[in-house]
Amino acid sequence: MDFLNLLFFALPVCLLSAVMTVYIAHMYGRRFWPWLLFGLLVPFVSTFIAIGLGIWDARRNERNGNPEA
Repeated sequence: MDFLNLLFFALPVCLLSAVMTVYIAHMYGRRFWPWLLFGLLVPFVSTFIAIGLGIWDARRNERNGNPEA
């Protein structure tokens, strides 16, 4: 019974984290399915990685003289 309680708690948390990761990745022009799978496999870490990659892309575009991309 403890396993079911854990499953019913962990599944929505993992899904919410994956959806947040996909949304952040989509804002920065990344593909949907790889980020959804990554978000489901590594729930909270993937959100911060998506944010970090977005910031890294923005800084790289500013250095290259293309701030709109």
